[in-house]
Amino acid sequence: MTEILQLKPKENSFYKMARDVTGRLEVIFLCEGKRDSEVLKSVASKVFKPQKGLAVTDCEGKDAITEIAVYIATLATVSRTLRDVPIIIDADKQKPKDRAESICNSLRARVGGVELVKISGDVFEIRSGFKVRILVKVVGDLSLPYEKHTIDDHVLRLLMLENLIDVGETKKYDSAKECVDEFIESNNTSVKEIILKAQPENVQKALRNLVKYLETIFDS
Repeated sequence: MTEILQLKPKENSFYKMARDVTGRLEVIFLCEGKRDSEVLKSVASKVFKPQKGLAVTDCEGKDAITEIAVYIATLATVSRTLRDVPIIIDADKQKPKDRAESICNSLRARVGGVELVKISGDVFEIRSGFKVRILVKVVGDLSLPYEKHTIDDHVLRLLMLENLIDVGETKKYDSAKECVDEFIESNNTSVKEIILKAQPENVQKALRNLVKYLETIFDS
């Protein structure tokens, strides 16, 4: 089971923590929110062989894009071993490229020579003078009939594949997050438990793009 160290910038000085831990970390995931980091850690544990040198922090919401950019710049300059800074961010109401561009623009405001390069439909690389690779993964299942798309889309897809939620039931909600949150509360469970108890093939189907993204990180 892959264990990913959870960094907590609200409880500790993130910059001090970064200086303390980046000497032994190779990958630090920057997640937009808590749910993103929960899904990331659970999928990594469910699907992949044990990995070392991994950490994750959530940036506590979409309004923290500027903060994400500061994290990137800081981590890139203090590390001796860090090779990848993968970012996971919700699509919300935008196209993947527009969401990725928002992070790139925020970083561009602080450093020069920043370029956004599309790797696949929802994965982008931010190229700059940094010595680390910065990848942006935009999450959300755009095939679901919601206006706003988040990582909860994939959790909802998993619940449907597991026959825990009927497709018709999802129409009562304005977003996948509302549906997932109610399921978690009424069944006294968690995202981690849902993913770890699910059939491996269903996890692969519901979260296949995230799995591919992690393969890109872990196999590099």
